[in-house]
Amino acid sequence: MAKLFIKKILIIVSAFALTAHAESAPVVNAIDDFTAKYNIVHGGDIKGKAVRKLKTRDNGDIEFSYRTDIEWMIFSDHRNEETVNQVVDGVVIPKLYISSREGTGSDKYYGWSYDYAKKTATNLKKKKPKPQEVEWPEGLQSKLSFHLQSRFNLINNRKNFNFEVISTNGKIKNYNFEYIGKEDLMLPYGNIEAIKLKRKKPDSKQVTYVWFAPSLNYLMVKLYLYESDFKQFHAELVSVTDDTIKAEVEPTSEVK
Repeated sequence: MAKLFIKKILIIVSAFALTAHAESAPVVNAIDDFTAKYNIVHGGDIKGKAVRKLKTRDNGDIEFSYRTDIEWMIFSDHRNEETVNQVVDGVVIPKLYISSREGTGSDKYYGWSYDYAKKTATNLKKKKPKPQEVEWPEGLQSKLSFHLQSRFNLINNRKNFNFEVISTNGKIKNYNFEYIGKEDLMLPYGNIEAIKLKRKKPDSKQVTYVWFAPSLNYLMVKLYLYESDFKQFHAELVSVTDDTIKAEVEPTSEVK
Protein backbone atom coordinates (compact mmCIF):
# COMPACT_ATOMS: atom_id res chain seq x y z
CA MET A 1 0.00 0.00 0.00
CA ALA A 2 2.83 2.39 0.92
CA LYS A 3 4.60 1.66 -2.37
CA LEU A 4 1.38 2.33 -4.33
CA PHE A 5 0.89 5.63 -2.49
CA ILE A 6 4.48 6.73 -3.20
CA LYS A 7 4.08 5.75 -6.89
CA LYS A 8 0.96 7.94 -7.19
CA ILE A 9 2.77 10.87 -5.57
CA LEU A 10 5.66 10.51 -8.01
CA ILE A 11 3.25 10.48 -10.97
CA ILE A 12 1.53 13.65 -9.73
CA VAL A 13 4.85 15.40 -9.13
CA SER A 14 6.11 14.42 -12.59
CA ALA A 15 2.93 15.67 -14.25
CA PHE A 16 3.17 18.96 -12.33
CA ALA A 17 6.82 19.36 -13.36
CA LEU A 18 5.98 18.80 -17.03
CA THR A 19 3.10 21.31 -16.87
CA ALA A 20 5.27 23.90 -15.15
CA HIS A 21 7.97 23.43 -17.77
CA ALA A 22 5.45 23.91 -20.60
CA GLU A 23 4.02 27.06 -19.02
CA SER A 24 7.49 28.47 -18.44
CA ALA A 25 8.63 27.86 -22.04
CA PRO A 26 10.10 31.10 -23.39
CA VAL A 27 7.84 33.16 -25.65
CA VAL A 28 9.17 33.67 -29.17
CA ASN A 29 9.42 37.37 -30.06
CA ALA A 30 11.48 37.20 -33.26
CA ILE A 31 11.39 35.54 -36.66
CA ASP A 32 14.39 35.23 -38.98
CA ASP A 33 14.42 37.70 -41.87
CA PHE A 34 12.96 36.18 -45.03
CA THR A 35 11.71 36.83 -48.55
CA ALA A 36 8.86 34.60 -49.73
CA LYS A 37 7.60 34.62 -53.33
CA TYR A 38 4.15 33.50 -54.48
CA ASN A 39 2.13 32.95 -57.64
CA ILE A 40 -1.26 34.67 -57.84
CA VAL A 41 -3.68 32.21 -59.46
CA HIS A 42 -7.16 32.70 -60.92
CA GLY A 43 -9.10 30.04 -62.76
CA GLY A 44 -6.10 27.73 -62.74
CA ASP A 45 -3.83 30.24 -64.51
CA ILE A 46 -1.06 32.41 -63.05
CA LYS A 47 -2.19 36.04 -63.23
CA GLY A 48 0.48 37.70 -61.13
CA LYS A 49 3.19 37.51 -58.49
CA ALA A 50 3.44 38.37 -54.81
CA VAL A 51 6.32 38.93 -52.40
CA ARG A 52 6.19 38.84 -48.61
CA LYS A 53 9.24 40.10 -46.69
CA LEU A 54 10.35 40.46 -43.10
CA LYS A 55 13.35 42.45 -41.89
CA THR A 56 14.49 43.09 -38.34
CA ARG A 57 15.86 46.56 -37.60
CA ASP A 58 18.83 47.20 -35.34
CA ASN A 59 16.48 48.42 -32.57
CA GLY A 60 14.49 45.18 -32.71
CA ASP A 61 11.50 46.55 -34.59
CA ILE A 62 10.14 44.30 -37.34
CA GLU A 63 9.45 45.54 -40.87
CA PHE A 64 6.84 43.40 -42.60
CA SER A 65 5.61 43.92 -46.17
CA TYR A 66 3.40 42.29 -48.78
CA ARG A 67 3.36 43.27 -52.46
CA THR A 68 1.12 41.90 -55.23
CA ASP A 69 1.31 42.57 -58.99
CA ILE A 70 -1.58 41.29 -61.11
CA GLU A 71 -2.12 41.63 -64.87
CA TRP A 72 -5.32 40.04 -66.16
CA MET A 73 -6.82 40.89 -69.57
CA ILE A 74 -7.28 44.69 -69.40
CA PHE A 75 -7.18 44.59 -65.59
CA SER A 76 -4.05 45.78 -63.78
CA ASP A 77 -3.53 45.91 -60.03
CA HIS A 78 -0.35 46.68 -58.08
CA ARG A 79 -0.57 46.82 -54.29
CA ASN A 80 2.00 47.29 -51.56
CA GLU A 81 1.48 47.10 -47.80
CA GLU A 82 4.15 47.83 -45.22
CA THR A 83 4.05 47.74 -41.46
CA VAL A 84 6.61 48.38 -38.71
CA ASN A 85 6.00 46.61 -35.41
CA GLN A 86 7.33 45.88 -31.96
CA VAL A 87 6.83 42.41 -30.51
CA VAL A 88 6.43 41.97 -26.73
CA ASP A 89 5.61 38.60 -25.13
CA GLY A 90 4.56 37.26 -28.52
CA VAL A 91 2.15 40.16 -29.09
CA VAL A 92 2.62 42.31 -32.20
CA ILE A 93 2.26 46.04 -31.52
CA PRO A 94 1.91 48.09 -34.75
CA LYS A 95 3.84 51.36 -35.02
CA LEU A 96 3.38 52.20 -38.71
CA TYR A 97 1.13 51.07 -41.58
CA ILE A 98 1.41 52.21 -45.20
CA SER A 99 -0.69 50.97 -48.11
CA SER A 100 -0.73 51.96 -51.78
CA ARG A 101 -2.56 50.76 -54.88
CA GLU A 102 -2.02 51.54 -58.55
CA GLY A 103 -3.57 50.17 -61.71
CA THR A 104 -7.04 49.95 -63.19
CA GLY A 105 -9.26 52.49 -61.45
CA SER A 106 -8.25 55.18 -59.00
CA ASP A 107 -4.88 55.07 -57.26
CA LYS A 108 -5.07 54.92 -53.48
CA TYR A 109 -2.72 55.65 -50.59
CA TYR A 110 -3.12 55.22 -46.85
CA GLY A 111 -0.63 55.91 -44.10
CA TRP A 112 -0.97 55.67 -40.32
CA SER A 113 1.44 55.84 -37.42
CA TYR A 114 0.49 54.49 -33.99
CA ASP A 115 1.59 55.24 -30.44
CA TYR A 116 0.69 52.37 -28.14
CA ALA A 117 1.77 54.20 -24.95
CA LYS A 118 -0.40 57.25 -25.69
CA LYS A 119 -3.19 55.28 -27.40
CA THR A 120 -3.12 57.56 -30.42
CA ALA A 121 -3.09 57.19 -34.21
CA THR A 122 -1.92 59.71 -36.79
CA ASN A 123 -3.36 59.84 -40.31
CA LEU A 124 -0.28 60.53 -42.46
CA LYS A 125 -2.46 61.20 -45.50
CA LYS A 126 -3.59 64.56 -44.12
CA LYS A 127 -1.70 67.73 -44.98
CA LYS A 128 -1.10 68.46 -41.31
CA PRO A 129 -1.04 65.08 -39.54
CA LYS A 130 -1.99 65.24 -35.88
CA PRO A 131 -2.23 62.41 -33.34
CA GLN A 132 -5.79 61.53 -32.38
CA GLU A 133 -6.96 59.39 -29.52
CA VAL A 134 -8.38 56.07 -30.61
CA GLU A 135 -9.99 53.12 -28.94
CA TRP A 136 -7.10 50.71 -28.30
CA PRO A 137 -8.38 47.28 -27.33
CA GLU A 138 -5.92 44.63 -26.16
CA GLY A 139 -3.89 43.26 -29.06
CA LEU A 140 -4.95 45.91 -31.60
CA GLN A 141 -3.51 45.20 -35.07
CA SER A 142 -3.06 47.04 -38.35
CA LYS A 143 -4.52 45.69 -41.61
CA LEU A 144 -1.27 43.79 -42.26
CA SER A 145 0.23 43.12 -38.83
CA PHE A 146 -2.55 40.66 -37.94
CA HIS A 147 -1.00 38.29 -40.51
CA LEU A 148 2.24 38.49 -38.54
CA GLN A 149 0.35 38.04 -35.26
CA SER A 150 -1.26 34.87 -36.65
CA ARG A 151 2.19 33.45 -37.24
CA PHE A 152 3.44 34.36 -33.77
CA ASN A 153 0.26 32.80 -32.30
CA LEU A 154 1.02 29.51 -34.01
CA ILE A 155 4.73 29.60 -33.12
CA ASN A 156 3.83 30.22 -29.46
CA ASN A 157 1.12 27.52 -29.51
CA ARG A 158 -1.77 29.96 -29.18
CA LYS A 159 -5.10 29.11 -30.80
CA ASN A 160 -6.79 32.51 -30.42
CA PHE A 161 -7.24 34.16 -33.81
CA ASN A 162 -9.68 36.90 -32.89
CA PHE A 163 -8.20 40.27 -33.84
CA GLU A 164 -9.26 43.87 -33.35
CA VAL A 165 -7.96 45.63 -36.47
CA ILE A 166 -7.75 49.37 -37.09
CA SER A 167 -8.96 50.11 -40.63
CA THR A 168 -7.67 52.70 -43.09
CA ASN A 169 -10.34 55.14 -41.89
CA GLY A 170 -9.35 54.73 -38.24
CA LYS A 171 -12.28 52.54 -37.19
CA ILE A 172 -11.86 49.31 -35.23
CA LYS A 173 -13.10 46.10 -36.87
CA ASN A 174 -13.14 42.53 -35.63
CA TYR A 175 -11.38 39.82 -37.64
CA ASN A 176 -12.18 36.31 -36.46
CA PHE A 177 -10.36 33.29 -37.89
CA GLU A 178 -11.59 29.77 -37.29
CA TYR A 179 -8.99 27.04 -36.83
CA ILE A 180 -9.89 24.32 -39.35
CA GLY A 181 -7.04 21.84 -38.85
CA LYS A 182 -4.16 20.35 -40.82
CA GLU A 183 -4.07 19.86 -44.56
CA ASP A 184 -1.55 18.51 -47.07
CA LEU A 185 -0.87 20.92 -49.93
CA MET A 186 0.72 20.54 -53.36
CA LEU A 187 2.34 23.89 -54.15
CA PRO A 188 4.95 25.18 -56.63
CA TYR A 189 7.29 25.14 -53.62
CA GLY A 190 6.60 21.44 -53.09
CA ASN A 191 4.35 19.17 -51.06
CA ILE A 192 3.90 20.39 -47.52
CA GLU A 193 1.68 20.00 -44.45
CA ALA A 194 -0.02 23.19 -43.26
CA ILE A 195 -2.36 24.58 -40.62
CA LYS A 196 -5.59 25.93 -42.14
CA LEU A 197 -7.57 28.95 -40.89
CA LYS A 198 -10.85 30.41 -42.19
CA ARG A 199 -12.36 33.87 -41.97
CA LYS A 200 -15.95 34.60 -43.02
CA LYS A 201 -16.54 38.34 -43.39
CA PRO A 202 -19.78 39.32 -41.56
CA ASP A 203 -22.71 40.27 -43.82
CA SER A 204 -20.69 39.41 -46.92
CA LYS A 205 -19.98 36.51 -49.26
CA GLN A 206 -16.25 37.08 -48.82
CA VAL A 207 -14.39 34.12 -47.34
CA THR A 208 -10.65 33.94 -46.73
CA TYR A 209 -8.61 30.79 -46.10
CA VAL A 210 -4.99 30.97 -44.94
CA TRP A 211 -2.46 28.14 -44.59
CA PHE A 212 0.72 28.24 -42.44
CA ALA A 213 3.41 25.53 -42.59
CA PRO A 214 4.89 24.22 -39.29
CA SER A 215 8.01 22.96 -41.11
CA LEU A 216 8.72 26.56 -42.24
CA ASN A 217 8.23 28.02 -38.77
CA TYR A 218 4.59 28.72 -39.68
CA LEU A 219 5.27 30.81 -42.76
CA MET A 220 2.11 31.57 -44.77
CA VAL A 221 2.26 29.20 -47.75
CA LYS A 222 -1.18 29.75 -49.28
CA LEU A 223 -3.97 32.32 -49.16
CA TYR A 224 -7.35 31.93 -50.88
CA LEU A 225 -9.87 34.77 -51.21
CA TYR A 226 -13.40 34.13 -52.48
CA GLU A 227 -16.03 36.83 -52.99
CA SER A 228 -17.78 35.58 -56.13
CA ASP A 229 -17.06 33.28 -59.07
CA PHE A 230 -15.46 36.27 -60.79
CA LYS A 231 -13.57 37.52 -57.74
CA GLN A 232 -11.53 34.59 -56.47
CA PHE A 233 -7.76 34.46 -56.26
CA HIS A 234 -5.23 32.47 -54.34
CA ALA A 235 -1.54 32.93 -53.60
CA GLU A 236 0.73 29.85 -53.57
CA LEU A 237 4.29 29.72 -52.23
CA VAL A 238 6.97 29.37 -54.91
CA SER A 239 10.15 29.96 -52.89
CA VAL A 240 11.40 31.31 -49.59
CA THR A 241 14.84 32.72 -48.76
CA ASP A 242 16.35 32.99 -45.29
CA ASP A 243 17.71 36.54 -45.55
CA THR A 244 19.83 36.13 -42.43
CA ILE A 245 22.10 33.81 -44.45
CA LYS A 246 20.85 34.60 -48.00
CA ALA A 247 20.01 30.95 -48.64
CA GLU A 248 16.93 29.43 -50.19
CA VAL A 249 14.99 27.15 -47.86
CA GLU A 250 14.39 23.71 -49.37
CA PRO A 251 11.17 21.73 -48.83
CA THR A 252 11.44 19.70 -45.63
CA SER A 253 8.28 17.60 -45.71
CA GLU A 254 6.23 15.68 -48.23
CA VAL A 255 2.64 14.57 -48.46
CA LYS A 256 2.37 11.01 -47.24
